[in-house]
Amino acid sequence: ASTAVIFRRGPSRWTRLYLWNTRTDTITPGSWFAGRLYEWASDLSPDGRHLAYLAHNEAERRRQAAEQAFGDDAMWTWTAVCAPPWVKALGLWSAGPDGGGLFTDNHTLVLNHPASHLAQQTRITPAGFTVRGLEGAEQIHVLSTSLERTGWRVIQRPERWYGGDEEDAFILHKQELELRFIRSPQGGWKATYTGLGRATWPGLEGASWAD
Repeated sequence: ASTAVIFRRGPSRWTRLYLWNTRTDTITPGSWFAGRLYEWASDLSPDGRHLAYLAHNEAERRRQAAEQAFGDDAMWTWTAVCAPPWVKALGLWSAGPDGGGLFTDNHTLVLNHPASHLAQQTRITPAGFTVRGLEGAEQIHVLSTSLERTGWRVIQRPERWYGGDEEDAFILHKQELELRFIRSPQGGWKATYTGLGRATWPGLEGASWAD
């Protein structure tokens, strides 16, 4: 699909979604969210109609609403499915430090949640979707898979996914671009883009996205 989702961070601890039609180059503004939406743990369905995202809540009001609706007094982090650019959850699962998920087709979703915990973590079951968790030692890497789908090629995988350094970076190439990720001990990703060869890339330094 000729569709992308933009995650705008800020002001302060707010995030906003935008829907970008890359065919017409038009951008539709969507929901504000009081907290963090983790773009590197999120995935867009192949038809561009649904977004799976990992969220960290910063609003006490939202936590209280979750407690009233689901009896869950610890709803600070969750995985959800929405229709971008609107953040409202069509499917909802409480999450720990990991979460998010990948679409395998327009209506099938693999969550980064243990399958054995999925039933107790489900808060809203999305209509029309097949959803499963991870079995046993199965792993998914939302970041790597979503980038490889769009033409990025993995050059180096880190020995450690948490708390690495520059030498232990996750490195990908796409034509004349290099993308490096370092993951902090807190789990956040730092992304750095570099131009390869003789190509010049104005504004690349400090960019949060390039392709």
